[in-house]
Amino acid sequence: MQTLMFLLTSLLIFAPLIYLLIGSFSSEVIGHPDAHPTLDNWITVYTSPLYITAFLNTISLSAVTSVVSLVVGGAMAWVVARTNAPGKDTLALLIVIPLMLSNTITTLSWIALAAPNAGFINAAARALFGVNTIFNIYSFGGIALVLVTHYASFAFVAMYAALRSIDGSLEEASAMAGAGTYQTAWRMTLPLVWPTIISSTLIIFVLAAENFSVPTLLGAPFNFQTLPARIFYDMTVEPSKPTLAAAAGTMLLWIALLGTFWQRKTIARAKNYVTITGKGSRPRIAELGRTGKAVCSGGLVLFVLIAVVIPYCALVLGSFLSFLTPRLTMKLLTLDNYLRLFTPDTFVATRNSLLYSVFGGLFMTLFYVFLAYCIKRSHGTSGRLMEYAVIVPTAIPGLVLGLGILWTFVGLPLPIYGTAAILIIAYLSRNVGYGVRQSRVALVQVSDELTEAAQMNGATAMRAFRDVTVPILQPVLLALWTMLFMNVFTELGLTILLYNYKTVTLPIALWNDMASGHQTRAFAIAVLQAVIIFTIIFAANWRWGILKNTLDK
Repeated sequence: MQTLMFLLTSLLIFAPLIYLLIGSFSSEVIGHPDAHPTLDNWITVYTSPLYITAFLNTISLSAVTSVVSLVVGGAMAWVVARTNAPGKDTLALLIVIPLMLSNTITTLSWIALAAPNAGFINAAARALFGVNTIFNIYSFGGIALVLVTHYASFAFVAMYAALRSIDGSLEEASAMAGAGTYQTAWRMTLPLVWPTIISSTLIIFVLAAENFSVPTLLGAPFNFQTLPARIFYDMTVEPSKPTLAAAAGTMLLWIALLGTFWQRKTIARAKNYVTITGKGSRPRIAELGRTGKAVCSGGLVLFVLIAVVIPYCALVLGSFLSFLTPRLTMKLLTLDNYLRLFTPDTFVATRNSLLYSVFGGLFMTLFYVFLAYCIKRSHGTSGRLMEYAVIVPTAIPGLVLGLGILWTFVGLPLPIYGTAAILIIAYLSRNVGYGVRQSRVALVQVSDELTEAAQMNGATAMRAFRDVTVPILQPVLLALWTMLFMNVFTELGLTILLYNYKTVTLPIALWNDMASGHQTRAFAIAVLQAVIIFTIIFAANWRWGILKNTLDK
């Protein structure tokens, strides 16, 4: 069983990459009678101004997003972890929320808020001050803003964990030497968390580079195209160019692999910054004055307003309009967008999303836990290799992975293309690194003696896992399932290359409405999706403390 699990997982991870590379060196799609090996795709992609421009756009957008997200998230983490700012604990839970939401929905929220002609902010500015446009969401700055509101939460979680773990005596020494609160933070605290800063910046850089929906939705009106958008264009716009898309996918893959490599190298060097020893002390809490408290707490509130409250309120308002316009009147209010949610097409998309997220997430949870169990029980080379192999999909952009899976199952004689099975396989492969890592952490809490006792009484390894390990890990499994539910429920990049009319999901329905110009219809679908996500988040936090656990990791 262990060997079978390792073999199956290896196929899930490496087959898409192999087929992607084969496709990039082919003149036609795999299986085409006229297909032959060629370097033309690589030459075109790596020399054409079109692809080079998309590459440079990707790099510049990712750099700006990662740096600004780190500054914003790091500042918020310092306020929550190291100061006495009022309300910080409650606000910290709210800051985590954008990390669990679909950035596609956030994009639609900001379109409702800051579209140049009909956005509510610009409409209000025009009416009150005579200013035509305060902020245009269809701009480089608009794309960066939406990405930052999402990834600043990621930086916040990483920096918060690092700031809580450093030795407070070092900061005490700085304070005793006469340094003030902000001087200590700049000269002492900041250098101590430098490895986390570099690591988080690189991870956010990779995540922003592979982001598909935000640059594609907001960049099209001013002809700004990143590599994921270019790959999608090559795959979907007739005449399609799938072999060029495969070669462009390798360009995006290099970005992800190099970023992941440097991130892991930074972690390996982190021992030079060790501050937790056997004689550590509790983190030093900086005492802020009245002005400092107001500024710090106000900054946290401002982020929550910008990242969650204001755009989502605008989204809800926009969903009740016949069309997006700066001239709001009672006559424009309508329920038609919500009545459309009851049409067969939207019903199918909602049903599919829930089925894939609930039951697919459950299957994925059990698969990851059992795989982690097999890795833990394996004391040979295969277990160590598998532990490294599961990290690989985290370095593969979602759109590239979807393209590789598409090529894999078009090339293999398996009748699953266009079915729900291929989507579940794609989600399983995409999340294997996260799922196994979380499962490994949980399995450390289960003593081998328990499963060994079951096996000594005649139970097989599989039954020992089912009857002993799974019940003990039930709270952890439920929390993992919750995160996988949200990952699958909001997934767009993978799904958009693999779905058909029978397997359409809510993110795809939302995307199709936006692509066809029906913005307010898409807003209603986004509200439905957001309501489901918020319900899951707060129910899981009430039952299992998932928001708090995210901060405590």
